[in-house]
Amino acid sequence: MNIRLLYVCLCGLTGAALCTDALAEKRIVGDALAVVRSVEGKYGADLRKIQVEDDIFFDEDILTQADSASKVQFVDGTQLTVGPNSRVTIDAFVYDPDADQNSKMVVNATLGVARFVTGRMGKQAYQIKTPTATIGVRGTVLTLTVEEDGTTSAIVEEGAISVQGQSGEPVEVGEGLSTTTAPGEPATTPSPAGPAAEANVAEMDVVLLLDGGDQGGNDGITEESLKKLVEEIEQIRAEGCGC
Repeated sequence: MNIRLLYVCLCGLTGAALCTDALAEKRIVGDALAVVRSVEGKYGADLRKIQVEDDIFFDEDILTQADSASKVQFVDGTQLTVGPNSRVTIDAFVYDPDADQNSKMVVNATLGVARFVTGRMGKQAYQIKTPTATIGVRGTVLTLTVEEDGTTSAIVEEGAISVQGQSGEPVEVGEGLSTTTAPGEPATTPSPAGPAAEANVAEMDVVLLLDGGDQGGNDGITEESLKKLVEEIEQIRAEGCGC
């Protein structure tokens, strides 16, 4: 019989009455595969610097600063990449490989840019929340950007997603397309991603290359050349793609 990897995170889901001391203990849900520059974990009032191979905990905020990024792998194989100036929290994590209907993962992305790659849970188990969107994931590679006012752009690299804005009906978004949700508005009709969102995602990928491990090494790319790429991305963001 397999040993169940069962992480039951009830605080905040079933009410304060269930938040006993046992449930308040830190629960490991994954570990950091890559860390570039300043990445911190905030758990309650505690703030720590995250290093490569450090444990990542349920209900911990992952915070990145400018020119910083991190890649986390969860116990079910799900991967989460967090780009510069971002904040992401694991709101719920239950992984039961012997009874997949019990599995659940909820990620709350409140600011910045992130990439989400689904793992071994069933597609119904995953949900991503932002200030203006609730996203259902259908076996997917998804990147998203969240602006300071909560406006969210979700880009599907593989698979499909369902996006519910703060009004209107859910929108189904297929591979290669994106949708945007603004405060109080429905999700937009799927279309190719705009230059600003693509620039944010490109910056995340470039910064992560500084780790030298995300793509099997940086092939001799220097930090100076990567900084130049980031500057070019900022110019694209400011001027638009023009293509």
